[in-house]
Amino acid sequence: MGRLDLQGKNGKPVKAKLPADHEFAELIAEAYRVFAAPKPAETGVCKGCCMNPAIEADFLVPDIADLPLHYLQDWYFAAVSDAFGQPIWRYLLPRVLEVLASGEELAYVGLEVSLSRFPTGDASRWKAAEWAVLDRFRHMYVDRAVRHGEDCLDDVLCMFGIAGWPLADLFAQVMDVPADALAERLWRDWCIGRPSIWITAFWDNGGNSDAFAFYTSPELYRRMADLPLDEQTPPELAEKALAVAGVIEQAVAWDADG
Repeated sequence: MGRLDLQGKNGKPVKAKLPADHEFAELIAEAYRVFAAPKPAETGVCKGCCMNPAIEADFLVPDIADLPLHYLQDWYFAAVSDAFGQPIWRYLLPRVLEVLASGEELAYVGLEVSLSRFPTGDASRWKAAEWAVLDRFRHMYVDRAVRHGEDCLDDVLCMFGIAGWPLADLFAQVMDVPADALAERLWRDWCIGRPSIWITAFWDNGGNSDAFAFYTSPELYRRMADLPLDEQTPPELAEKALAVAGVIEQAVAWDADG
């Protein structure tokens, strides 16, 4: 992960480029291959208003792999226009995925909206090779988020959820993670500072309720409560798992009280 600056074709540094040994490098190279397309005629966002004029004029000039990070950040700041559609999104996606994999910030408003401008998680809208890249990216990104990511897990799940990935699939993937890694992740998200379940405000269409139901589910609670009972669990991790279980108990009690 980390903040990476590699050279573009013009020899100038381009932020958020992945070195060859990065865990996402092979997948991102495949993304550039399968999403390769002619440059669109329009940026897909409002003109002469939201974007920096110099960036707007130059946005479609660089090769997509060399598109500067601050260009993309400026594009995310702009409102989408009637010209926005799948062609511009498909064109930008490999660079968007690369920036996300690098750990750099795309949308200043929040990680959660990074893939939501087009229903990216709707498999029916993509060719088989494209969807294979997108869903593999989802699996790798969520797995990294649980094991050692810097962002709150709920922010990551929300990013994929509001982009169209089925919530049941996202929650199932989380439950497949070993209990020790999941306890560490949830302890960092919920138990440092004032203990509480973190749910971002960016969920829509009832996603926050679905997320809360998952975080307070008997299945997740049992995984956290059972971990300290395993003699192989280190004492420090056992304490963290108990703290997470306590947060879940408290949330269930508050919810029951209305």
